[in-house]
Amino acid sequence: MRIRALIIDDEPPARKKIRQLLKNESRLEIIGEASDGLAAVEAIDRLNPDLVFLDIQMPKMNGFEVLQAVERKPQIIFTTAFDRYALKAFDVRALDYLLKPFDETRFQEALNRAMDTRRDQNAVHQKITDLLTEFQSQQKHIHRLLLKSSGKIFFVKTNDIQWIEAEEKYVKLHLSKEWHLHRESMNSLENKLDSKQFIRIHRSHIVNLDYVKELQPWSHGDYVIILKDGAKLNLGRSYRERFMEVFGK
Repeated sequence: MRIRALIIDDEPPARKKIRQLLKNESRLEIIGEASDGLAAVEAIDRLNPDLVFLDIQMPKMNGFEVLQAVERKPQIIFTTAFDRYALKAFDVRALDYLLKPFDETRFQEALNRAMDTRRDQNAVHQKITDLLTEFQSQQKHIHRLLLKSSGKIFFVKTNDIQWIEAEEKYVKLHLSKEWHLHRESMNSLENKLDSKQFIRIHRSHIVNLDYVKELQPWSHGDYVIILKDGAKLNLGRSYRERFMEVFGK
């Protein structure tokens, strides 16, 4: 069975070069292309490729963000212009990459190595997961979330999220006039958000301090948080001290 490959790069000449290098490659078939990060996520989720040639520097989302957004992680050959941090990360994890501009010999080396490592997909996926964890640790916090709903892929700015609610395997993002479900755990999302702006107030709730109007005493020494739109959220006792500390500043 031939390997189904996807080419992702914002530069048409770069995509053309990979197509030409694969023209006589009987082991692969090219099933599609994408020219930016959002289109890449949609293509990977829809086409379910075995192998992806993935550029790192792209508009809308970079290659690392694309991999964070897709549910299934395919085999990856990264392509990049000189990026000392990225190349070091690839070398440490023995991941395949092509440094632009690359020639046919280097291309075949990366392709053959990718073919060989396909036999141990669990190890490859773990390397990619480790790489994404390191990439995420380099970011102070996120400013937007990539969401998927009704076949659409779009961004929501974190500043527009008023509060977040746990919903089984999802989180429910409450905005001013709508809400969206996002497949991620509360703990994972909390770690990505600015801790000076988003505060955990309950095991099931995170609130954006920019939308908090006031804190009111409730029965038996409990408190309720009133948002600017009138929504009321209970303040869990184990989260009270942290909330008081940040809210009072």
